[in-house]
Order: sequence, then C-alpha cells, then structure tokens
Amino acid sequence: MTGAPQAWQAGWTGAGVKVGVIDTGIDQTHPDLAGRVAAAENFTTDPDTLDRVGHGTHVASTIAGSAAASQGRYKGMAPGATLYSAKVCTEIGCPESAIVAGMTWAAQQGVKVANMSLGGPDSPETDPIEAALQDLTHRYGVLFVVAAGNDGLGGESTINSPGDVAEALTVGAVTKTGELAEFSSRGPRTSDAGIKPDITAPGVGIVAARSSTSDLWPDSENPQYASLSGTSMATPHVAGAAAILAQQHPDWAPERIKSTLMAAAQPNAAIGVYEQGAGFLNVARAIQQTVTASPVSVAFDRTTTAQKSTVTYSNSGSSALTLALSLDAKDADGAPAPSGLFSLSASSVTVPAGGTASVTVTVQAGAGLPDRYFGGEVTATGGGAQVQTPVALDVARHELNLKLVGPDGGAPKADQGWVTILTDLDRQTQLVLGDPATTEYRLRAGRYLVQTYLLTGDPFFPDITSLVRPSLDLTRDQALTMDARLAKPIAVSVPNPKATAVWQESGWTIRTEQPQIWGSNDPYGVLMNVPLDHVRTAQIGNGKTPGFVSYVHGMWGQVDQDGGLHNSPYVYRVYLYEPERMMTGLTRKLRPDDFATVRSQISADVAGVPVSRSAVAHAPGNSPVYRDERNVPPTFTYDVPSTVTEYYTKDKQAVWQSTSAQRGYTYYESAWTSFEPGRTYTVKWANAVAGPVFPEPNFGQQFATRYFGDTMGGPGPLHGDGTGHMGFRFARGGSVEVNLYRNGVKIGDANQAPWSWDVPAQAGDYRLAATFRSDPAFTLSTVVDAEWTFKSAHVSDGGLVKLPMTAIRFTPDLDIDNRAPAGRLFAIPVSLDRQVGAERGRTTALRIEASFDDGKTWQQLTVQRSGEKAVAWVRNPAGTGFVSLRAAATDSGGNTVKQTIIRAYRY
Repeated sequence: MTGAPQAWQAGWTGAGVKVGVIDTGIDQTHPDLAGRVAAAENFTTDPDTLDRVGHGTHVASTIAGSAAASQGRYKGMAPGATLYSAKVCTEIGCPESAIVAGMTWAAQQGVKVANMSLGGPDSPETDPIEAALQDLTHRYGVLFVVAAGNDGLGGESTINSPGDVAEALTVGAVTKTGELAEFSSRGPRTSDAGIKPDITAPGVGIVAARSSTSDLWPDSENPQYASLSGTSMATPHVAGAAAILAQQHPDWAPERIKSTLMAAAQPNAAIGVYEQGAGFLNVARAIQQTVTASPVSVAFDRTTTAQKSTVTYSNSGSSALTLALSLDAKDADGAPAPSGLFSLSASSVTVPAGGTASVTVTVQAGAGLPDRYFGGEVTATGGGAQVQTPVALDVARHELNLKLVGPDGGAPKADQGWVTILTDLDRQTQLVLGDPATTEYRLRAGRYLVQTYLLTGDPFFPDITSLVRPSLDLTRDQALTMDARLAKPIAVSVPNPKATAVWQESGWTIRTEQPQIWGSNDPYGVLMNVPLDHVRTAQIGNGKTPGFVSYVHGMWGQVDQDGGLHNSPYVYRVYLYEPERMMTGLTRKLRPDDFATVRSQISADVAGVPVSRSAVAHAPGNSPVYRDERNVPPTFTYDVPSTVTEYYTKDKQAVWQSTSAQRGYTYYESAWTSFEPGRTYTVKWANAVAGPVFPEPNFGQQFATRYFGDTMGGPGPLHGDGTGHMGFRFARGGSVEVNLYRNGVKIGDANQAPWSWDVPAQAGDYRLAATFRSDPAFTLSTVVDAEWTFKSAHVSDGGLVKLPMTAIRFTPDLDIDNRAPAGRLFAIPVSLDRQVGAERGRTTALRIEASFDDGKTWQQLTVQRSGEKAVAWVRNPAGTGFVSLRAAATDSGGNTVKQTIIRAYRY
C-alpha cells in the first residue's frame, strides 16, 4: 500500500544508504536483521546495546528487515539499507542527553536518514533535542524522520517534540485502510500555525521483528515477530522511503527528499491537513516525482487582515510542464470553507525544465469565522505530474505575557526550577512551559487554568511553591504575573503525637463537564507524596471559579520496626478542601473531635492472607484523584479476622470511599460515605453471605446496563459482602462462566464477569446466567450461580438503560469468623436490592431454600416478607458444617432472579 514493491522492481531498495535508528537498540541476532547493522553504540546506563524493550528492533525491521524469518512476508521498506543503531532508550525512558548524543553520533557516521520513533511533550521554546535536530540537519545533511506522537485523543496541538521542528519530516499514523489512527497526534505546532504532521503512513497493527531479549508478546502466527501500533511504527515506513530516494538521488539534500515525499503523497479527503499533512506515503509516485513545492506547506495565523504566501514549484524534469492549479478547502468538520476564503493568483503555471514558477495563495481576514481551523490542498496537475501542498488557516489565538517573580521579588534564577502548566479547560489539553526566560506565548482563545511550580533547595528533596490561577479568560491578549512571594506554607497535624505521616498530597481538581467514565475525569494538578511542610501555595488573582476545588490529603499511622504499616492500632485519614479557590497556605491543628471513629470488623475470605486497607475522598461535584502506578499511596495491612480502628475527618461536604482487599483474592469497595465528627461507627467487611449485589455505581455504564444503542453489559458484582459492599474475587484456580440468551437462543458468552456484548436492536426476552466457582483457597461462597430474565430493546444514541435486575442479599448476624450458632432456629435477614437506576418493580414472589450437604438436597424455608425486605428462618444443625442458600424471586414486571450460593456461611 506504500508503493515500496514498485520501487524495488525499479531497482531502488536503499542499497548503500546509511540509516540511523535512534531508539532502544537493535537485536542483531534476528534473522531479518543479521548483517544489516554496520555499527551500534550505547548511550544509556545499560551495560550493552541489547534491545530489552523491543521497540528499536521492530522499527529497524520496518526500515530494512530482510523478512528471512517470514519467507519474504514482512520485508522492510528499504531492505538494502545499512543500519546504524544508537541506543538512547531503556525500559524506564529516554534521557535527553542520551538522545542528543545518539543523534550526534549517527550524524557523524554519515547517515543520510535518521529514524526517531520517540518524543515528548512540546512547548513553544526550542529544547536541546530540537536544537540538535536543526543543527545536525544543516551541518551534516541528515533527514530526521520523527514520530508525531500518540496523544491524538488530546485533540489539536498534540504534536510531540522534536516532531514540531520545521526541518523534521514528521509522521502521523493511519490504519491499513487509510483511516486516521485515533492516537495519532495532531497539529498545529504549539509555537505557530505550522502544519504538522507532514505525512502519514501505516501505524496500526504493524508486524515486524521481535527482539529475543524483550518481553514483547509474540505474534500468534510467527513468534519471531510482534504486532505493535503507534506513530513509532508509521515513522520507519517513511524513513525507509527516504532511504530509497537517497539511493536514487545521492546528491539530494534533506529538504529535497522531504519535499518530494510530501509532493507525492496522497491526501485523504476525509482527514484534515492538521491530521495528515500532505497525505499518505506513496513511494511508487515519489521515485518518479519531478515537481516539488516550496514551502512544503502553508499555514496562516488568523488575523484581521488578508494574508499572502508564495508557493514555488521546481521542475527537475527534461521538459517544461504546465500545471493546472486548484485549491479545495474545508473546515475541521469537513464542511466546505466559506467561498473566497482562500484564493490563488493564477489558475495555472508553466514550470520550465530545470526551472521554477510561483503562485500566490491569499487568505482573507479571519474575523467573524467559526472557532475551527480551515484547510485543504493546493493541487497542481499536468503532464502526468501531480503535487499537493497543504494549506491551513489556524483558529484565533492570543498573546499571553507571563511574568515569573521569585521569593526575593526578582526574576527567576539559575538555581531555581520553574515550570508552568497551562490547562485548556475547554478542550482539556495541557501545554508545558519549561523556559522561565520566555515571557510571550501564543495560545488558542479560550479559558485556561495556569499553574506555576517553583522548586528550590535540595534538588532531590525540594521545597515546592505552587501558584495557581484557577481561570484565565484568553479571549483577548493578557498579561499574568505569577509571584512566589504570595505563597504561604501548609501545616496540618493530627491529635496523636506518636502518629507518623505516611502519605501527604496537595493539589486541585476542576469540574468542566460531567464525568462519563470511572476515575478522575476532571483535570487535576497534584503533588503526590510530597510532605506538606515542603509545600507553599497561593491563588493568583481574586475571585471564585465554579467547579474548582483545592485540597490537602494525608494519612497518619504507626510505622512498624520494619518500616511497614502492618497491624497499625490507628489510622488518621485527613481530607481538607476549599471550594472555588486555590488555598493560599493552610494551618490546621486537628483535635480528637474533628474525627469520626470507624471500627471495621473484617472477616477473612482466605485464611492467612492479610487485608490491605485504603481510602480516597473528594469534594461534592468533583471527581476524586486516582493514582497511577508511579504514585500509589501505601496501604495499611492487617492480619484477619480482626477489628481495626480508623479516624476520618469530615470537612464541609467531603465524602470517603474505602476499600478492603486480600490481594490476588478479593476486593471490596464502599459507597461514598461521610462520617460525622465525634461519632463512632461499626462497619463489617467480608461478612457472609458473599453473593450478588447492586451498590451505587461509580459511572453510568457500570454493572448491568444497555448503552451505545445495542451494547449490553453485565452482570453486577457476584461477590459483594453481606453489608452490600461492591466486591469481586479473582478466579485464580477457579472458573467463571457467563452466558447470554435472547429469545431462548444463546448469543454470547464469556469466561469473566462482568462482560459486554453487542445485541440485536429489536426487543427481546433475555436471560443472563453466571456461574463462579471460587479458587480452593476460599471456604465460603465456593460456588455462586445466578440467573436473571428481563426484556430489553434498543436505547437511543447517547442514552443508557439500567437492566431491571435484582440481587437477593442475605445478611445473617454472624461472628467475625462468619459462623452462626449451631443447633437452633436462626433468622436470616434478606434484602431484595434493585439495581440502582433501573425501572422500578415490586417483588411479587420470593422463595428461599437451604441445604446442609453442599446442594445435594434442599429444604424450603419459612419466609416473612414486607416489601423488599424479608426474613428467612432456618434451623442450623448441631455440630459444625456449612449452610447453602438458594432463592428465587419475581417482580411486578415479570423479571426474575435465581441465586444459588454453596457454603453461604458456617455453623
């Protein structure tokens, strides 16, 4: 699809061309790359040039792999090229200094093309890698082919550095059928209206060589290969194409190779210029391309006056060419641009052999246009030649003058670390400004949150000043001063002087739209695991910002002799917040009556496995801040069964969600709860009977729901505890079987729960059945079998419907070992829990049975029901053993539920 086979047939394979691979190294033992690497150098802290990541080998194979291990199937773009491997990345990242050193080394080896399938967040300034790319391009004549980045879901201006550099040939990714990959980063550049990426190539599901020293998942058809996706995979396609042109035209400068590949590219009418640049790579056309355009793209800032730019065509052919010119422009949504917005000075030009001819592109004043970019291509055709030159008019942007003032009232100093982060609240993208010497920035019109961090003192344990302007209206040019002298310290203490602070964080969240999925959908900025006595904060500017919350969060407990948090006799959990403003410091000396006492009685699902406890809080109207694998608060662990004591604050309307887990076996999660200071609460966890529950969902699609028109998910949690906490078990040595039936015919299955299926739009009678057989380590609820019947039909786009399902929850009064008294009549309270948000229904029938021989025989129990609550009476046998429970219910809508729980509790 790239046209490479046609180039090979013409004799162009990249033979004799040196190509640099600036990446994670190359596995030179792979059959496809044996003898292809002329030199390899390591610029990392690794002891050797081995590729333990697998990324560099995959990239190298796409450039110049021989396909020896696949009988010619997975051949590289330029199989005759010679590779030079600069290892600059490891499993933990790519240091800036290593990248610059690797780029320099590759250039010094005489490479004509250098592949850089790497990058990072861009800023308007020129960073050292960008400066090196510019310098090495001009000094050594190297064409750097650079990945656009995989931040496309963040929207516009997400091109990674150094792909924003004009000299770079920047590559976006498309699927093998030509659609833009959703992850592919988009333009314009952060510093101006410049069009990036320059070109696109295949970057989804690319199969190439797998390094034998990496952990990459092998391809199912051939373990010598791996399938990866990303602009990293698109980039080597273009690097290989550049090597082909370098073989064909060894005297060509980097800009000539770049302009030829872009001139020969094929644009997709369904993709905008800031997503695809000139279009899709076409090597077959490039090796015959005699006409190129300069500049390779034309972009205009939006101004109040008309603007002009000249496009010059060069003809390297032996005869003159007359080119018919046209300009087709659309807005970002694909609608035609306003008539007359773009125009050309001529409808055709004649380009003499070996000469040039020019046309002027004019764009009218941008005032009054919708807030979206407009773009398209100037297409020149004639004499068998065709050239596309991307053209764009950017959205409106304004100037931000940013002044930074240090603690002494002066300008930033060399021994201080400054970074400013601009969060675009309308589009939820971020721009990082890392050069304190730069004061002028060009930004898209909109509403921004501005945060400046100042780091001083010990570089390994710095003091951090956090300055926040919660909302800056940039619908006009603005000046903003971030003055560190305004910041004040944070000091929070708990009433127990022996308690040790084990986790502290401070930051903010802001609600800009209602969350659609679980987790922190709100933008946030948080200093995690930074001691509060190392933090100073201030709001910059006056006024309140609706939806904004600043907060501090901390945990205090007893640290054991090994430095762990095992069996701590107390835990203090603190969450303090200020709505609509950034805290300017905070001093709180908390007293005992500022806390609620929560005694958690925790049973053991699995003997001998400690329980881990954690909790997170948030203010009303804002998402909690969830952590990632890099910043995980420590958990307090306990031997169970046991009762643990925790103290919770309640600041204003804050709520807490706590979790209890035996890692690798179980996980329970509470509903969002507030605890009144001065009160004592007792909460049971992992108390029998563990079975289906329908707690309050964290997001719309959670649990049993029909959404996206005809996607059906379910069932709900199969192992909630008797308290009703949401819970699940890991299958481990057990098994899970889920089956979905429609009108009596099985239409879906799964070996995990929950799951989702696409179902027919028409109304139907459904049955959802799930059987979970627990790992042998569990002694209770060893088998949970549940079945629901209900009717369901198509839901409107954007809507969702909670399925009319009910969980039968048993809550017997058991001891902490989940044991009931033997040899006596015993009451089992029952709750018929309708799924939250489902259509209402009344229970019309309920039947409950018990078994004392693990389900071989059953006895019907006497049941007293009142509405959705009931009590079942069972006579537990004498001695010791287990009671299993079976129940069935029907509601007023004809929906049914059946549940069987083997070994529900012990006696």
